[in-house]
This record gives sequence, structure tokens and C-alpha cells, in this order.
Amino acid sequence: MNQKKHSIELVFFSGKSKPLRAKALNIVEKLFSREQIRIYTNLESFSTGLLQPGYNHKIILILINTQKDLSGILGLKKLLNDRNIILLLPDTEKETMGQACKLYPRYTSDIQSNFKDVIPVLEKMITKIQETIKGEKND
Repeated sequence: MNQKKHSIELVFFSGKSKPLRAKALNIVEKLFSREQIRIYTNLESFSTGLLQPGYNHKIILILINTQKDLSGILGLKKLLNDRNIILLLPDTEKETMGQACKLYPRYTSDIQSNFKDVIPVLEKMITKIQETIKGEKND
């Protein structure tokens, strides 16, 4: 899938970790142009961004560096309900996974990975959102 063939936006919460942000951006930029990516590095701006209209036709990628970050994101659970969410977690421990599942993500991975597993998930999500948009236009 080419990044020029869709108009879906990616909402990306990366926290403070510049190396991990760069690593994730390197992957998602295969499918999204820089103009299609909204990057948030703190919870306040991220929560404000989530209140903007049209987020049901966007993909939300959340990079969680620490358990503290996960707790903060869990505080935004109501804003994240019924969204297309991919979580990049700090580990795959049972407690972390249990907490992350409360957000009902479409996919989870861990930050120790190379994030390449996220590409096919993003492609599928883009296709599904495009089909939804096309269906809404035909109604």
C-alpha cells in the first residue's frame, strides 16, 4: 500500500522517548506521509487532540514507554472508546497486558520489537476505514 493512496490520518502518542518515536515513525512513514501523522508527546495535548471531530476515521498509535505512561493512558479510556487503537507496550508481562486490554486495542506489540509487525495491521485498518467512509458516502 502506498502512502499517497489514502487520506487516513494517524494519531501518534509517543511520550518523551525520542529514539522510540523515531523507530516507530520509520515504520509508519511507509504508509503515511508526515502530513498525515499527528504527533503528541504529552497526555494533555493528546487528550485535547482526541476531542477533535473525525477521530472515528483515524488510527491511533500509542507508544507506551513505562507503567506510569500506561496509567496515564488508562485515564483517557473514555476518550479512546471504540477507536482504532494500536498499542506498543513496554513489556509483555501479564499485568501490563491485562491493563492494556482495558483499552480494547485492535493490536498490541512491545517496544522491544522492530515494529514491522504493525505494518500489515495498519494496512488492514486503512482498508477497513476507507470501506467505512465509502459506505457512508453511498448512504
